[in-house]
Amino acid sequence: MTMTSGGDWLVLHELLERGDPEFVDRLRNIADADALGAFAERWYVNPSPNARRLLLAYLERPLNAYRHEALVKRLFKRAEAAGDDAVMARFLVAFDRSIRRVLRARRRGTRESGAWPEHYLTPPGGTTMPRGKLVTYQLWVGTIQAPDWIGKLELNPRQYGNAAEPPEPARTKLEGFRLFSVNTRHYLRRRAWRYFRRLGKDHPERYVAAISEALVLYEDADVATGLALIDNWGLVHALFHHSPVLESRPRGWIPAAGRSLAELEPAPIYDELWRSAPRALFDLLARAGCRPVRQWAARMLRRDLAAVRTAIGVEDVLSLLARDDPEVVEFAVEWLRDSEGLAMVGAERWLAVAETASPAAMEVLAEIMARQIASERIALGDAARLAAGRPLPLARLGLGWLKAKSPNTDEERQSLLALLEAEAEPLRPEILAWLRAVLAAAPESHAGWVLEFLDSRHEDARAEGMSWFRADPRAHDDVTLWQRLLESPHDDVRLGLARDLEARLAQANGVPDLSLALDPDRLRLLWASVLLNVRRGSRVKPRVVEQVARRLALRPEEAELLLPLLRVALRSLRGPERNAALAAVVRLVATRPESAPLVAKALPELQWA
Repeated sequence: MTMTSGGDWLVLHELLERGDPEFVDRLRNIADADALGAFAERWYVNPSPNARRLLLAYLERPLNAYRHEALVKRLFKRAEAAGDDAVMARFLVAFDRSIRRVLRARRRGTRESGAWPEHYLTPPGGTTMPRGKLVTYQLWVGTIQAPDWIGKLELNPRQYGNAAEPPEPARTKLEGFRLFSVNTRHYLRRRAWRYFRRLGKDHPERYVAAISEALVLYEDADVATGLALIDNWGLVHALFHHSPVLESRPRGWIPAAGRSLAELEPAPIYDELWRSAPRALFDLLARAGCRPVRQWAARMLRRDLAAVRTAIGVEDVLSLLARDDPEVVEFAVEWLRDSEGLAMVGAERWLAVAETASPAAMEVLAEIMARQIASERIALGDAARLAAGRPLPLARLGLGWLKAKSPNTDEERQSLLALLEAEAEPLRPEILAWLRAVLAAAPESHAGWVLEFLDSRHEDARAEGMSWFRADPRAHDDVTLWQRLLESPHDDVRLGLARDLEARLAQANGVPDLSLALDPDRLRLLWASVLLNVRRGSRVKPRVVEQVARRLALRPEEAELLLPLLRVALRSLRGPERNAALAAVVRLVATRPESAPLVAKALPELQWA
């Protein structure tokens, strides 16, 4: 919407005084060049903190608001005259973003004397040339130039019948056009950089801080390609001014003959100022929004790590370990590996760092923590939490600390059950074996601990639990534990229980088998889940059929409830299950003739001779 009325300006001033973020959007919709130029003066001298904040926010937007040339140029001149480093930093970035060249193939022709060969009717370009003239064409690949459309405001709203605003498609396309012609943009970005170049010469004490404020504003989108990187006139001057890899031309930087951008190394214009400001370099490494600036800062810092260690604290470097940028993490790891101030870092702080550290830092971080922290300084719960984590180096470190400890109370042992959810899969079998040994060695083992193993979501934890369940008579003879396991949702646990039941069917010392002490409903649920499992348990199913048959022999009154289980097995496609079920039915009828009507009702397909 184009706003030009006095009422609209009043609303705009009110938004400015309030510091409302909507101010920037409303201002960008104004297309009155004269009014905008006059407003620039009042806006810049406004002492309000809100006015200053909104000015910086406006300059961080793309310079593509229609007819804002006067506003931008006057703000630029006022900031330049006032030595306003913060505003000039934003102008440097904005003007650097205003030109993006493209790599094109261009055909260039030269005219020479001569006659066309007889087999040519037209020249290669397709245009008939006068006889006696020969035109040759050469294809140049790699010409770098700015697109022709940059800077042309071809979508002037007044082209649409003097309407208040152009149609929506045209408005959308208008956003692709920015202010000023290509030549003016070249001039503005050179002038913006000239401000910082002179600042370094005349006021060196301000240069590093001023240019750093600009460097942190560049984003990865501004350096998406090698050509986009060197299109940032001021950025390249600040970082690579003296590099032999690049050549400065009036229309932009180009690679030197025979050189590649991969060869770029830090070569700033005021190298001595940067050498004396390691803290500023570190802040760039931590705050810069684009990767080339972070890489440059890391390489600059590596030139004199001893001086950097005296200017930067351990806490500052530890904060870098959480970054996703490999270069940043690599520098932090390199700094920490040989640092002498690590002894001052407490165990709690190391554990907090480990929880947020980048995966790239885990290996070295675990090595440093193992060297700096004695196992007695780590609480049992903290070691368990570290061992249960996903990063393998830290999990291995946590397990090492655990093995050096001896849990003495049931409360401590109970806290170790968190290890059942250990996420470091390669290390989990070792963690589970240690956990089982510690719990099984307790004076009074708890069946609930075995149950925790068998209820785990991890198959290897359940396998370890089943092995413990079978090896410990206190657990294996616990009817209450069996009752709870019969409702397990895990196939491997149910199949294991079915095998164990089959092994215990025989009576010992006159004591009936365990199945008679279990809840019949839960026991039938176990048998049904095994027989109906179409993916697993083929070797166990005949044993389950035998268990059902034995139950029928001991408890004939349950025939009506158990015969449907035999019907499932009898109709199976697998021979062992089918044969076992048929034999069980025949034995039942032979030993209990009174059950024949129930069998005929449940299994009508059987015919008796």
